[in-house]
Amino acid sequence: MAVQMSTIVDQAFARAEFQKVVFAQAPRRADLLRAAKKVPTKAPPIRLRVHRNHPFEFIASLLPAMCAYDGRSIDVEIGEYDDSLSLALQGRADVELIWLDYERYKLTPDALSEWLKCRVEALRGASPAPILVADWPRRMGGAQGFNESLRAWGKDVPGVRILPLDEAADALGDEYLDKRMASVGATRLSERANVTLARLMGLCWLPAVLRPRLKAVVFDLDNTLWGGVLGEDGQDGVIVDQGYDALQDKAVELAQSGLFLGILSRNEPEDVEAMFASERMTLPSQSVSARTISWGSKSEGMAEIAKTLRVGFDAILFVDDNPGELAAVASTCPGIQLLHATPDPLETCRALEFYPGLFTFGGDATDALRFADLATNDARQSLRAQAESHKDYLASLDLELRVAVNPAANRARLHQLSQKTNQFNLSLQRLSETDIADVLSASDRHVVAIWLADKFSESGLIAAMFVSADGQGMLHVDELCVSCRALGRGVEDIMMVTAIDAAAAAVIVNGGARIEQVRFQSEKGPRNYPARAWLEAFSGQTLGADGSVTVAWTETPRTAQARALPVRIKTGEPNANQ
Repeated sequence: MAVQMSTIVDQAFARAEFQKVVFAQAPRRADLLRAAKKVPTKAPPIRLRVHRNHPFEFIASLLPAMCAYDGRSIDVEIGEYDDSLSLALQGRADVELIWLDYERYKLTPDALSEWLKCRVEALRGASPAPILVADWPRRMGGAQGFNESLRAWGKDVPGVRILPLDEAADALGDEYLDKRMASVGATRLSERANVTLARLMGLCWLPAVLRPRLKAVVFDLDNTLWGGVLGEDGQDGVIVDQGYDALQDKAVELAQSGLFLGILSRNEPEDVEAMFASERMTLPSQSVSARTISWGSKSEGMAEIAKTLRVGFDAILFVDDNPGELAAVASTCPGIQLLHATPDPLETCRALEFYPGLFTFGGDATDALRFADLATNDARQSLRAQAESHKDYLASLDLELRVAVNPAANRARLHQLSQKTNQFNLSLQRLSETDIADVLSASDRHVVAIWLADKFSESGLIAAMFVSADGQGMLHVDELCVSCRALGRGVEDIMMVTAIDAAAAAVIVNGGARIEQVRFQSEKGPRNYPARAWLEAFSGQTLGADGSVTVAWTETPRTAQARALPVRIKTGEPNANQ
């Protein structure tokens, strides 16, 4: 245990040192390559395959250093220059990248966009990996209409994300291009642009398509969100200047993008409350979803915050000015992400701009629902305490359950559920958008989406059951995932019974046999005990060695009890059959 603690502390300090280089305002290539050697990386490496018609080598040479900060190594396979985008590279990749200089083409923007869509669809058919498509930087041509078209059809092709090079070009201005590079390296991109794009690729864009986004950012207060120590300097003595204003604005931006904000600080709660109520703070108190303000250990405080937000430590980024506190929290909160808040708040702000796991290619309608659910939990608990029975509690909630089979418009949310749910995820398959698109288009496979609402809030699409039929009366539940927001109300049974009924009906509609048995498949993971425990209780059986259990699909006392619960059941997607 002492060795493990020492390793965690050493890694925390090493990463804090690397942070100074990787998040610098203008990182230098030599500094990045040198600092990356001191940070351990995980195997296997990310396999990035590049289809291009202009140089990518200057960016590729920096990606190992950028990915090293994220604890990853990377192998980059770069194809030959190919304006036709023939997709000659073969084999398996984790990510496909289309990297084109659009000024080489003589087509109109509309024709170019249509041609590129066809090539991307061809790549989609050949590779299940996420596809990144670089847009057309505005400084390299009048391309606004082209980029808008790109983003419009990009939403329709599963697993495609459009890289906003135009935003990087705007941010760098005249420093984005260097005409001298054209004669030296066959590219007009400046060294500053190459480093910037490598940082975006390694720290933002690749993590965004390879793993679930972080769910929360927890901030210390003293010398982090403001300068000085509140308990010693007082409300008027702490520093909230332009730099700290920018950092607090960044925190608000993160909350607006769908992340929970937390506060973890050793202070008097009354002092902190007064400070947040003052006009000096640009971060409003209502933007903070969880807080622990006490003189206890920060490890215990972080555990309280994780419990309040219903997220695992590995979904949290902790920002603190004290490396010792960061290491202490890391030693007791497995998997937690750490960021050292430097004396310059603008440096911390910049680090949050690029920290792996914070970037998202677009918001989701469920973000606001998630905040509303959390804000109304106390009200639900109050009703539970007053109710004489579980049935009375559900009746007081005025619950509505809605199911829809194969809702293609919700592909992105179904992908989120498969990727992000941990506690109630039976088989941990982590389906890709391409996998889900295949299910949605198959005749013998289905996905049942489940929406939940009560009198306090709309929880939105909170569960998905992926099934297949064998044609002999057996329904296989291949994947079952429920958002943690839906847990705790005691409606798991009725959700599953309703979903299986809907799936069984879909099988018959598609010419299949009447469902007589249901086989659930499960995989033991580090955090999905609640799902497996539910399955054993629901089936009345102990899970087999392979994690499976089969039940006869007939009415049992448990299913009858579930159907008798005071929950309104509706079918069809919301707003479609209201």
